[in-house]
Amino acid sequence: MTVAIYLRLSGEDNDGVSEFESISNQRNLLLHHIHNMPDFFGANVAEFCDDGWSGKNFDRPAVKELLEQAKRGEIQCIMVKDLSRFGRDYITVGNYITRVFPFLNVRFIAVNDHFDSSRREDIYSLGTSFRALIYDMYSRDASKKVKTAKQRLAKRGVNINPVAPFGYMKDPKDRHRLIPDPKTADVVRKIFSLVADGNSIETTARILNCEGIAPPSRSKKDTSSEHANWCNEHWNTGTIYTILRDRQYIGCFVYGKRVRPQIGAHQQLTADFEDRIVVEDCHEPLVSKGLFEAVQERLGKQKHEKHVMRNDPLSKKVICGVCGYAIVPRGQKERYYLCQRPRTVPGLGCYGEKILESDILAAVSEAILQQARLAADLAKIAVQQTEMREKQAKELRQKLQECRAEQEILSAEITKLYEGYVDGRLTKPVYSSQKAVLMERLEQARDAEKDLSGQSAVCDSGDSEFIDKYRELADTEVLTKERIGDLLERVTVFPGGRLEIKLRFLDGNSAAM
Repeated sequence: MTVAIYLRLSGEDNDGVSEFESISNQRNLLLHHIHNMPDFFGANVAEFCDDGWSGKNFDRPAVKELLEQAKRGEIQCIMVKDLSRFGRDYITVGNYITRVFPFLNVRFIAVNDHFDSSRREDIYSLGTSFRALIYDMYSRDASKKVKTAKQRLAKRGVNINPVAPFGYMKDPKDRHRLIPDPKTADVVRKIFSLVADGNSIETTARILNCEGIAPPSRSKKDTSSEHANWCNEHWNTGTIYTILRDRQYIGCFVYGKRVRPQIGAHQQLTADFEDRIVVEDCHEPLVSKGLFEAVQERLGKQKHEKHVMRNDPLSKKVICGVCGYAIVPRGQKERYYLCQRPRTVPGLGCYGEKILESDILAAVSEAILQQARLAADLAKIAVQQTEMREKQAKELRQKLQECRAEQEILSAEITKLYEGYVDGRLTKPVYSSQKAVLMERLEQARDAEKDLSGQSAVCDSGDSEFIDKYRELADTEVLTKERIGDLLERVTVFPGGRLEIKLRFLDGNSAAM
């Protein structure tokens, strides 16, 4: 048997964490509990820890790995300090306790809440549901209070943004104050001057790249910023446009550029300008207000191609195989794809010819129909094997029951043996010798159960998702755009016009053309 202990401490808790809530305290509490439970005598203990992760969602690395192992039958029990450590989302936690874990035959224990799913009354107890609801309400209330407190500070002009904008740095004497960065401030001034002198954003990006000036992401990486987790080596029009529109460069503090759609969500959306908090004269400006407004006027006059909303199965899925950027479609009457990066970064080597949207759709359709014909053939073979698979599955389930029954008998014998040693009826050498024999048999039974579980999963798997998604298209001549969008993952364009098409639900395979 493997018992998994799950430990979690959120980023908010870390600021003023008590020893009672610490990771080490949780670990010690759970290990002590395991060692004092006869059910877990001789069990393996696996630890999963999410330090600094919110409990409002289950997008946490350790908990995802824990659940994956539980689904594979590698974990028989999960133990936490209390329900809130596992999660603060009442609905999701309740679903795991009452449905998922019982289905997986996984025992769940919350020590301080005196909850044990092996006791049927605990699963449906009102106390458990009420406590989980309180955790959920507490988490939401705490998140709202933190958000309100930050907004109050922002309206007073206190710079609580975690990162200084390009061209500035945090004042070493006051982390809530911005000062010009001597290495990058002149770059910002140069950008505003170039655009004010009549250069387009695209031309400005090309000038900066030709002069070898480092863009914001590369500057962060060069200075080992803790927030620089990726690096774009070149300037692009989007980066320059963002700088030109940022009122922080005229001395304003701007808060709330990004917002989360709901409490606990990792996804962030760009907030509308009118929804942001802007406080003037909070730090030294890099450009004058007159220059800033002149640039805004020029930006308003520049013509931008209108992108009409349409049912587009290729949206954000056509990628340049050289620079890695998504290629935006152009043209109104006859849509085409052409990577624009070489216009701002000379010498990149991206494919320089137009590829018609209709040609890409035709290639994708052919790739899908090829897979559909393959899926239809595999489905016929699967039907022939169904009866044999069901017979094998029945035999394996019987063997699994016998294997688990044997483990229960062996565990009971080990417990009885231990009691005999404690009572003095067995000497230590006799106890150690007999225990070693039983533990070896128990380990063999566990290995047999794991092997049988794997075989059973294969027998019970039935048709693959690939067959389900593709076989019905085998006799189709023309695919709808909706179906293409559902099955297409991406199209990569390489020099020479070669297309690499990757489809979804192919069990790790891809179609290349």
